[in-house]
Amino acid sequence: MKAVIKRPVLLGFLVGMLLLVLCIFVPIPMYDGILHYDHELVHFQVESKVALSYYFGFGLQRVSANGVLPTSIELKPIGYALFILIHVGLPALVAIRFRMSNARNVYTETPAKEQKTENPADE
Repeated sequence: MKAVIKRPVLLGFLVGMLLLVLCIFVPIPMYDGILHYDHELVHFQVESKVALSYYFGFGLQRVSANGVLPTSIELKPIGYALFILIHVGLPALVAIRFRMSNARNVYTETPAKEQKTENPADE
């Protein structure tokens, strides 16, 4: 685990992949989107929260309208923005936070080492 913490870019990548896999396999409707339904000659669309797993066919039974599954799903611009913020921004924040923490630890440890080598008589 310490090796992952020492490499904040790797940690950010792992967090991003974990979030992506979680959102693909667990239907969590959190992105704003539009569901398109076609039933015989009737075509209608509904604005709703969309899960990333709906694109892969997981959990579509939740959004069926009178037994009709949506024919297509699209994200609204705010849905795309939320996707970018969650799947790119959050892992980047984790990586930046751990990079700053590692830099602070190196900075605080360096003067302590120099003080020990300068005054060997104090030991």
